[in-house]
Amino acid sequence: MPPSIETHSERKTSILDAAIQVFGRYGFRKTSVDDLAEAAEISKQGLYLHYSSKEEIFLEATKKYLDDGLVLVQQELDKADASLFKRLMGAMNVWFGRHFDTFSPGSFDVIEAGNRLSESRVEEYKSAFKAKLAKALAESPEFKKFKNVCTPKEIALVLFEFGLTWKENHSSRDDFMKNVALCIKASCQLES
Repeated sequence: MPPSIETHSERKTSILDAAIQVFGRYGFRKTSVDDLAEAAEISKQGLYLHYSSKEEIFLEATKKYLDDGLVLVQQELDKADASLFKRLMGAMNVWFGRHFDTFSPGSFDVIEAGNRLSESRVEEYKSAFKAKLAKALAESPEFKKFKNVCTPKEIALVLFEFGLTWKENHSSRDDFMKNVALCIKASCQLES
């Protein structure tokens, strides 16, 4: 049986997966189209058959990374056999914690580039993430049994704002997640 031939759509997906890793390692400014082509195991000309520019690749790779993140968040929040605490921990880990695996300290200009090239799109993803957290809180019997002074939406905002600190003063994903656990316990009055 001959080896399978990658479809146009599959090739674009593999290019974006490779691009996420390259942008995560070098940042937006230091990444060249040659770097992207090499990582995707395609010629530079072949890359241009799928995307017109580095900016287009960046925007599509960012969209894919964030889309994938929202899917992972929902999977964590949908775990019916897990406590609310564990579901929130899982959601925070797959949304913010995975940045430790994807981005190096020298690549943080991707945040600025994402905001510069498509701030409204990035804001939509942030809002969607917070809405997923708020919905999980609002629908949770565990959350409802405590008298909370904050609404689910307010707590989702607190968790999100804390999550933005992932690149500051956290030497590792484990260190960051220990602090996430403390934030969830304090803001939601939940036990681990």
